[in-house]
Amino acid sequence: MGKPGVDALLRFKQQFDGLSRAAGKRQFLTYYLIAAHPGCTELQMQELKRFASRQLHIHPEQVQVFTPTPSTYSTLRYYTETNPFTGQPIHIEKNLGRKERQKLAVTSPR
Repeated sequence: MGKPGVDALLRFKQQFDGLSRAAGKRQFLTYYLIAAHPGCTELQMQELKRFASRQLHIHPEQVQVFTPTPSTYSTLRYYTETNPFTGQPIHIEKNLGRKERQKLAVTSPR
């Protein structure tokens, strides 16, 4: 998705939590999670669930299934089924049932 890696997220969360404590405020971050993003597999969604639980201390209840939108690299990847920077083929989930399984891999209580 072109976002910074998990290290940047964890540093930001640590700073946010520290500043919130110092200010005496109970504030929380909201995470925008997307399932079936071009290049993602169900196994990666299971890994995301573990990461969210262990590192972010959350149990996601809302996850959006990827929807192609104009003028984004993600949409380019979706339709060409390749990484536009390397030309390498990537996994694109287009089956509705398997897209839903990716979403459930993150949100299910198991």
